[in-house]
Amino acid sequence: MKFFAYGLNHVTAPISVREKYALPAEKVMEVLGQLKRHASEAVFLSTCNRVEFYLSSERSQDCLEEIRAQLSQFHRLKTPEMKKYFYLYEGTEAYLHLFRVASSLDSMVVGEAQILGQVKDAFQESRGAGLVGSTFHGIFSRAFSAAKKVRTQTEIARMPVNVSSVAVDLARKIFSNLSEHSALLLGAGEMGELTAKYLVDAGVREFFIANRTVEKAQALATKLGGRALALDHSHEKMAEVDILLVSLGGTTPWLERGQLETVMKHRKGRAFFIIDIGVPRNVDPDSSRIESVYLYNIDDLSAIAEGNRVERQKAVESAEAILRDEVDRLCDWLNSLDLVPTVVRLRKHFEDVRQRELKEFFERNGDLSEKERKVLERLTHDLIGKLLHDPTVNLKKIPNEMDRFEYARMLNDIFLKKNGSKDE
Repeated sequence: MKFFAYGLNHVTAPISVREKYALPAEKVMEVLGQLKRHASEAVFLSTCNRVEFYLSSERSQDCLEEIRAQLSQFHRLKTPEMKKYFYLYEGTEAYLHLFRVASSLDSMVVGEAQILGQVKDAFQESRGAGLVGSTFHGIFSRAFSAAKKVRTQTEIARMPVNVSSVAVDLARKIFSNLSEHSALLLGAGEMGELTAKYLVDAGVREFFIANRTVEKAQALATKLGGRALALDHSHEKMAEVDILLVSLGGTTPWLERGQLETVMKHRKGRAFFIIDIGVPRNVDPDSSRIESVYLYNIDDLSAIAEGNRVERQKAVESAEAILRDEVDRLCDWLNSLDLVPTVVRLRKHFEDVRQRELKEFFERNGDLSEKERKVLERLTHDLIGKLLHDPTVNLKKIPNEMDRFEYARMLNDIFLKKNGSKDE
């Protein structure tokens, strides 16, 4: 039985191609139903960044043709296009790919947590369709366990690597629970909007937006679920909120140190986190000297993000080592499943031969004493054990998975097939 992964992702295909292959829920079940004809077990995973099939089959080529036919039917896509963007992993490479996907090492944003839940959901859907058996249950359970180990034993999920996520991470360190705090965005530029969205997603209690153009402030407030206000009123609002995000543009600081000192008097010692992503800077740099003011500009955030990238790369290397070890363990388990039946049948075959030959020998030599019979019984039993010991151990030591399966098949053909039987 072969295990393989077939699909495309954000690396191999642009979004214009990926969106063509995204299947609605009812079509997913239809595809899975068709695969039952060719695959003993299957899982289908579809996200905004990937479409993948994980399959176990003795007829891998038939499975691939069925998948291509199904996808072409739904979207009228030609096979040459599919071959251009799709990848195929088999055996150990496929196991490692699955483990990397579940652990977010294959994600567009390495370390993101969402993908593990998506893989688990895909597994449950395929299980509900009757396409998951004991082997896939073991494979995917180990993939989930490996992903958890990566997240708990490395820093891969705790190192934000873009400016906006760094800003939110700093906010969490200052205030711990963002749901108890509110924020004010000054400006409606792209970077400001992205950082604001991160703060909203992180759970800030309230969000206010002010801009030189009121209409833009209102439009962004509607988009983010915040409240718009006039830029002239923003100084008053600064006394109430705990997070200030400034991206107004201009050639001179919009917020001078003296103005901020006045604001801080009304705050009565409460911490004020200010993110100045304007270039030139919108907040007087000297404001960082004010007590309880935490001021970060775009260079500060970029420096932290770059340091995190270095640390995250180290975490990725550690994660890869963990996954390789976990895949080795998986392969050992799978090999035991495939080899045990062969070894058991081989031992039974040898034992049947031994019993048959002993019976004939005892019938021809009826004058043997009970003690002599027991000696011969023990001798032949131990001899069979020793003859089978080295082949069994050596079979398990063969490093290449496909070679190991091939040797197991050959043992079956040599010792266990009846004369005149046809190849399966």
